[in-house]
Amino acid sequence: MRTISLFPLNLVVFPNSRYPLHIFEERYKRMVNVCLSDKAGFGIIAPSGKALSKIGSYVVITKILKKSANGEMDIVVEAQNRFFIHKVSTHPDGYLIAEVEDYYDVQPEANQSLLDEMEEIFEKILEKYDFKLEESFWSHYHDAKTKSFKIAEKSGLSLIQQQKLLTLQDENSRINFLIQHFEKLDEEISKNAGLRNIILGDGYLN
Repeated sequence: MRTISLFPLNLVVFPNSRYPLHIFEERYKRMVNVCLSDKAGFGIIAPSGKALSKIGSYVVITKILKKSANGEMDIVVEAQNRFFIHKVSTHPDGYLIAEVEDYYDVQPEANQSLLDEMEEIFEKILEKYDFKLEESFWSHYHDAKTKSFKIAEKSGLSLIQQQKLLTLQDENSRINFLIQHFEKLDEEISKNAGLRNIILGDGYLN
C-alpha cells in the first residue's frame, strides 16, 4: 500500500502510453510542482458515474513542453502501471490523494492466434478506411509487452470501454474485447463516413 496524488480526468491512459496534459487549475499546478520536486508521479483516474473508478494508471512526467508565468504548464506523462484505490482523501492543497496498491495482470501472456487475429482485423480497418499511423506507433507496438493496450490507443474506444479494458487482468480477454469492438467499429464506419477520423483523433502520442 502506498499514497499517491490523484488527477481525476475524463481520460484513461493505458500502461506505457504517453499523453499530453495542460495543467491550469491552481490545486493541480501545486500537485504537479510537488511531483516534479519529489521526482514522483501521480494517478490519473476516470469517473465512474458520480464517483471515481477504483482502477487507474500511475503516470510519471517525462517532459515539460511549456511553462507560463502564471504557473500553467503543458506536460507529457507516461503511464507506468495500474493501481487499485482503497481510500481517497483530500490533501491540504485541495487535490485528492489515495491509498493504493498495484494492480497486476493474472495472465499477461497472449495467445498467438488471438494476437494475430487482432492485428489482422485492425490492419484491415486501417487499410479499408485509409488510416495512416506513424512508423513510431508500429515500432512501439512491436516492443510492447501488452500489445492490447497499444492497439487500444488507436481503436476509437469510448471512455467507458477504455475503463473496462483497463480493468481486465488477462491479455487474452483484452484482445477478445478489442476484436469484438473492431467488428462493430467496421460496421459503424461503413454506415457513417464521418467516423473515419475516430481512430486518429484520440490524443495519444505515438
